This record gives sequence, structure tokens and C-alpha cells, in this order.
Amino acid sequence: MLRFAVALSWMLACGFSAQAKDVTIASWNLGWHMDLATANQWIDLCSKRYVKDATADVWREGSGPDSKPGWFVDAFKIDGWDTTRFPVCGVYRDRDNKIVFVKPAGYQERHKSLARYVASSVPADIIAFQEVNGEDSIREILPDHGNQYDFCTVVGYKVQRIVIAWKKSVGTKISCAVEDPVSLPGNPESERPRPGLALSLDIDGTTVRILSVHLKSRCVSPFENGRLASPGDHCPILQQQVEPLEAWIERETSDDAKVVLMGDFNRNFWHELRDLSPVRTDGGSPASPHIPASLTNSLIEDLIDGAPATSVMRLLDEHCETNEVGSLLCDVSESRPLDREERALLSAPGYLGCGNPVGLDHILVGRGVKNSQGAKHLSIGDLGSSIAGTKPDGSDQKLAISDHCPIVAQISY
Repeated sequence: MLRFAVALSWMLACGFSAQAKDVTIASWNLGWHMDLATANQWIDLCSKRYVKDATADVWREGSGPDSKPGWFVDAFKIDGWDTTRFPVCGVYRDRDNKIVFVKPAGYQERHKSLARYVASSVPADIIAFQEVNGEDSIREILPDHGNQYDFCTVVGYKVQRIVIAWKKSVGTKISCAVEDPVSLPGNPESERPRPGLALSLDIDGTTVRILSVHLKSRCVSPFENGRLASPGDHCPILQQQVEPLEAWIERETSDDAKVVLMGDFNRNFWHELRDLSPVRTDGGSPASPHIPASLTNSLIEDLIDGAPATSVMRLLDEHCETNEVGSLLCDVSESRPLDREERALLSAPGYLGCGNPVGLDHILVGRGVKNSQGAKHLSIGDLGSSIAGTKPDGSDQKLAISDHCPIVAQISY
């Protein structure tokens, strides 16, 4: 569905000002990232042994021949597991897909590697992090322990949270607000995704608003068993998020603020734009009300439907920081799913290095926000792989800094 008319008219309407203010923005899913103190507690819990209570479908701490280390257990089914603090245990896997039993020394080294990478390779004034446990976990990986940054943070909910960090020198906070409706509070707890987060900044007298999301996973592409209007365990939940997400965007773009929407959408917008299905299942306008008879097939086209006019946003073109072959694969990935070998190559250390290199993370900009070079997926090289190591203390262990690559763009207004 190559329906770029709205976006094209938006681009043509926007001129470039000689007085433009330049700001570099980034979004990065850090893959169950924790602060060191919490990580050490998590390692201790995952290293214990548990026995399944089949009658209650839970695991309880125990021993004996039927017990298993927490690394092999669905931690969210462990009796008393605090999902607001601790992720599942099987986060890190080696190249053979075997679970890595994390050691404190290994996690500490991951922190150091991540901090070095952020300092050297993510040149952003504003960074939206997804899948982190809180502000402390981000402070620990920013230069000078984050003392030159301010923070807007999701508090509460489950452990996969959003934190937006920005350099104090860039602007001052007007507001920081969690968008609870995006988390579908009416659903059972097991079917609730993550909320949105909105940061409004005063940058030299202009209100700049950063919206960040981490939407429902496992409903990625209409070309890969991810029809948004289809039944199942995952797509119906993402479908439910469309209406509150659109309402939020319409509200946040209703004033004169310069708005950016970025994050892990868990949805390949480029595939949606190339899908020949109608935007709505009943063939109606994407601007029409969301009702059971009119489900959406295309999240992106519902969001940029042009109604109201103030809510129009533009999806930034995406490029990859890699070699010629990798760049070609990135371009190809926008028109069709990569096969297993192509995806493995693009995820290799000599290319982008992360397990989810393209298709999930995007940046959109609203009225008055200019961008001429698109967004770039940065390579994390060999930092995207995990090695269990052989030393008992984990000092030779290597843990991936993330299964996503950061996406970065320069905007002006």
C-alpha cells in the first residue's frame, strides 16, 4: 500500500529555515536492561532451583531430581516472582541458542561495554530507551553517571519500561506523563502491553514533545503471519492499541509543539505501506471510528490518516550504518521479509550486529519538524552476541548489550 500522498504533501509544505535549531534524537530498545544492584538479585534468583507445582501451574523453590535451575524456568510462573523488578531468566543466549547462566562479573562487564558504546557511538541530545527497569539503569551507562542529563521515566507497571534521557544543556522539562490507555488497562494483567511516555521540553522557547512507545510484540509484518486484523494471541492486542495510540497522538499534536514519535513499534511499517490490503477491513476510511466491523490492517496508515490535519506525521526514511552489502539488505528488507541467511548476515558483527536489525524501530516527526537525511540504524558490531565463558566467576563471560540497534536522526525546527 504505497499511499504516500499525505506524507509527500506534508514534506512539500515544509520549508527549511536558516534559523533552524538542530537536535539529534535516538531510540534504543536495550533488551531487559537492569541496574547492577537489581541484576545481581536477579542472577541470584535465577540461579536457584525450582520444582513445578502442576496443580497450581507455578514453580516453587525446591530441590531434588525434578528441580530445575531458574534459567530453564518461565520465571513469570515462579511463585512470588516480582514482575515489576525482574525479567525472565533466559534473556541471553549464545550463537547456538543456548541459555547463558549470567554471572555478576559478566553483567558488570556488559554495563561497561554498553557505557563505552553509548559514549562513543550514540551522539544524541535526546535518547528514548525501551525495555529498561528504570532511571538508575540508564544513569549507570551514561557519561558521568548521567549527571549531565535529566530523565522522564515510566514508574510502576512491569519491568520493561521506557526512560527518556536528555542533556540538560538542550532544554528544560515542561512535563513528563505516562500514557496509561496505551497499556490497555481494561485487559487481564497477562494481556496488558506497555504504556506510552510523553516528554515536553522547552528548547530555546519552543515546545518540543517526545512521544515514545514499546508496542505489543509478535505481530510484526503482514508478509510474515502478522496480519494486524487476524486472530491469535498477539495481533488482537496490538489491534487494541491502535485506537488509544491514535487518540494520544491527536491530543499531543493539537497545539503548536514540535512532536516526535519514536520507539520500538514491533511493527514493520514499510511492509504495511507495501501491502495491497485496504487500510480498514471494511474498506472504509482510516479516519473513521474504530469499531469491530472496521479493524485496521495498517497501523502506520491509521496513525497518519490526515485527520485532524494537525496530527499528520511523517515516517522518516531509514538507512543502515554498514557496508554496501548490508545497506542493500536493509533496502531489500523494506519490500519483503529477509530470509534466514540474509537476516543472519545483517545481524552479524561485520554488519549491524543486533538480532533485530531492522523493521521494528522507527521515528516519525510532526508539523514543523524537518529532517533531510532520514534516520540511521547504527551498528553495534560484535557487542550484540553472548558467550557463556568457562571461568566460574564469569570474568570471561560476554553478554549482548542489546538485541536491537539504536536508531538515530537529526531534526530541526
